Amino acid sequence: MNTNREKLPLSRGQFILRIFGGVLLTACALMVVLGSTVFAEQLLGPRFVLYWTWCLLLTCGAIIIALWDMLLVRRASRRTRRELFRQKFMDGVSADKSRRGENP
Repeated sequence: MNTNREKLPLSRGQFILRIFGGVLLTACALMVVLGSTVFAEQLLGPRFVLYWTWCLLLTCGAIIIALWDMLLVRRASRRTRRELFRQKFMDGVSADKSRRGENP
């Protein structure tokens, strides 16, 4: 099913957030794979805790960036919806009143 809906353009901030979030997720995935395979024997004691703490912090950072991006998308969507409502209904009401000779 192919629809021709227009997509909301990404702002520069959203683009940077998505790139940074992708980098963090890639780093997390790489740390999980390397920590489970290559570095498994070397991660003992404090090294183990430190390594997986960094992995957890990177994951939390990626989650925070994703939530921030979600809020930006919601804000842009709400702004677009309000603008469309104003264009379709508010301007139409003003034009209708002017046709009837009423003051808007």
